[in-house]
Amino acid sequence: MFKWLENLDTKRWWNMILIIGLTFAILFGTKTITLIDPQAGFLMSVGFILLAIGESANHKKAIQYQKGHISFFNPLSDQEVGQSPELDIPIGYKYVRKPIFIGIVFDIFGVALFLAGIAKLF
Repeated sequence: MFKWLENLDTKRWWNMILIIGLTFAILFGTKTITLIDPQAGFLMSVGFILLAIGESANHKKAIQYQKGHISFFNPLSDQEVGQSPELDIPIGYKYVRKPIFIGIVFDIFGVALFLAGIAKLF
């Protein structure tokens, strides 16, 4: 049932904000938490969800490269017989912030809903 959580990249803060927002949206939506006004808590939680979706849209996964050579070995003698020309060798992934329109829209609505929830508390 929760297999998708295993593939979730926990090093990305927007994924954690999304999970926290979903959890609190369910808790405030069902009025399980009544420490503060449930409507205000629900608005703030939905704001967190929209902010996380916007940040997820604004960060693109890119392959990170390093310049280097590939060595070729003789399988019988285990000696190096040559090298390739200089290549871009992939060494991993990084997330590059490249804002797009829909990501910025989600960020703005997320912050607006969060601030509306804060305003509803007072």
